[in-house]
Amino acid sequence: MSRPRNTIPKFSVDRNGRAFTKVHGCFISLGRSDDPQSRIRYAAVLTEQASGRPAVVTPKAAVTLNELFLKYVTDELPRFSSSERHCQMTVIRMVRQLFGFVPVAEFGPLKLRAVRDAMVAGDPNQKDRAGKPNPRKPWSRNTVNRQVKRLRAIIRWGVSWEMVSSTVVDALDTVASLTAAETTAAESIPRVAVPAVAFHAVRGVLREKHRDMLDLLSLTGARPGELLKLTTGMIDRSGPIWRCELTQHKTTHRGKTRVLFFNEAAQLILRKYLQADPDAKLLKMRRDNFGHVIQRACDRANVARFCPHQIRHTVATKLVDEMGEEFAQRLLGHSKAAMTRGYSKGAEKKAQEAVKRLG
Repeated sequence: MSRPRNTIPKFSVDRNGRAFTKVHGCFISLGRSDDPQSRIRYAAVLTEQASGRPAVVTPKAAVTLNELFLKYVTDELPRFSSSERHCQMTVIRMVRQLFGFVPVAEFGPLKLRAVRDAMVAGDPNQKDRAGKPNPRKPWSRNTVNRQVKRLRAIIRWGVSWEMVSSTVVDALDTVASLTAAETTAAESIPRVAVPAVAFHAVRGVLREKHRDMLDLLSLTGARPGELLKLTTGMIDRSGPIWRCELTQHKTTHRGKTRVLFFNEAAQLILRKYLQADPDAKLLKMRRDNFGHVIQRACDRANVARFCPHQIRHTVATKLVDEMGEEFAQRLLGHSKAAMTRGYSKGAEKKAQEAVKRLG
């Protein structure tokens, strides 16, 4: 006979020391776990549960941002890619520090502007979870606008669960994106193609595994994170062109597919890293560490710094102008042709030819 299911709500604590419990799928925030009031609130929930009456679930008007974020992180966030989860958690942590215990109904345009100001200003006194100094640098204008858009999307998701009133979302939508003229936020440096001279100079000062990674980026047009997910079992080596269909990538949550293709030159590199264990990672390095390696190599080679993702930009620019948008879109994994078209330099060249005729 199986053990009967335990229906008593648990007193749980997240890694930031905040207590909560869950009743019939609804999250109830209990406050800080080191606050005696959290145990009193928990006891009240158990009393309501034992009495047979519906458990006391926080009314919509009193749902705090912490409660909304807790349900979002538990139910919705896991379906996004790791890079997107990182971006969303960054903005969630910032809002929790500023307004975590504020009811969502009271989070209006002025508080959103305050969050945005904090993004622009940075925080030199910020500490990590271990209490060590971890200052946050000011964010660029484009980064601020993207993070505010993510925050609005999270709150809008709460409407579908009746945790947030649609009027809150409508009010937040009145805050327009920052323009260059109205903020002191720095402008992000646009990513451009890496000059061939700089690429080969950096390649010449790298260790073998980092050089192989750089070459694979230039031979596939893949994102660094996509290559670092590769295992032997993921690669279909049955044809002259190897292929790999990724199960987790940037647009997985949108139902999109992402396939990587490897020509003979890329295959020669991969053969060095194939392993007997089909689930073992081929390229054992961290994406952020690889980025630091490339930037230090740029300094040693005495060339302007570039990031690994710019290699994808370089490949995209070459493919669009030489092979056309349709082929480039498929190889790069873009869901929309407009994204691929943005890499083309052909229109600029035609404009230069046209202006010559004006004289």
